[in-house]
Amino acid sequence: MPTPATVRRIAAVAAIVASSLLPADASRAATSAKSANIGIAFPSLQELKYYTRADLRDLRDGLHAGFVRTGWIPNRMKYDKVPWQREDRAMHRLCGAGLNVMIITPSPKDDAKGEDDLYDNIETFFARYDGREPGCIAYAEIANEADLPQNGFPDVSAYARYFERVAPMAARYGIKVVTSGTSGKDTPWTYALAGLLRAAGTHVDGFGFHPYGIAPRAMREALLEMRRAASDGTNRLPDVYVTELGVQDPDGLYDAIVDLADATPALTIFEYEVQNREDRGYGLKDDPRLYRAAQRAVEHLGKQSDPD
Repeated sequence: MPTPATVRRIAAVAAIVASSLLPADASRAATSAKSANIGIAFPSLQELKYYTRADLRDLRDGLHAGFVRTGWIPNRMKYDKVPWQREDRAMHRLCGAGLNVMIITPSPKDDAKGEDDLYDNIETFFARYDGREPGCIAYAEIANEADLPQNGFPDVSAYARYFERVAPMAARYGIKVVTSGTSGKDTPWTYALAGLLRAAGTHVDGFGFHPYGIAPRAMREALLEMRRAASDGTNRLPDVYVTELGVQDPDGLYDAIVDLADATPALTIFEYEVQNREDRGYGLKDDPRLYRAAQRAVEHLGKQSDPD
């Protein structure tokens, strides 16, 4: 791994380099024409009260979701009388409802027992649910918004080391591995991370992106900038997954979903239902206007892909 000073130098020039790696027409040509798999953010597997048949049916049939984005927290497992009992039940309900899963792996801040226990816990998770619910986990987002130091990683080098350790635990089961979604268009962090992972020879299926702070109509261009930032400078742009799309305006949510759908392999709408201590403005179930906007957007995309 390079020194922290080297990482800072990389980040300092990243924004300039990222915008000049490829011409705009090459970026557009590299964008996939296939519509994204649409998912919905859902409470953690340990919040079993949310995993009702009615809500899972609504996700699948009402909102036409292909997957649910969720996670688990090792620190909460101390409350379990039987290890993995809540996670087993939640996963069985999700997979039994015909939904795939994008799982968010926990970060070092989520396991008070330390990194060794964290890595053992993550490895157990993937082995356990490959056996119990084979093929249900489609994607693994390796931690959440790791570009923010408060989420457990002091710098991009620390996160790269974590990714190099955790990603193979999921990839060995045929799960697509995606780097942590960045909080906003963090091209310097993404550029630095891509360089570190390439140097280490680490397999990556895509880079994560949470387009907060960006106008809905500008999100597509921001996504292309993120793809350029993660590129190795060739004409092949890596995939960027929109692993969390939170928009509080119904018209803006509709526009964002439709505009981004052919530019990313998978898109997760944030979120199905507001939980405690969260911003009240994103819940689809809590705001019928947002629910209908998301529903109309996904139905529109379905009609485009199947004109008959």
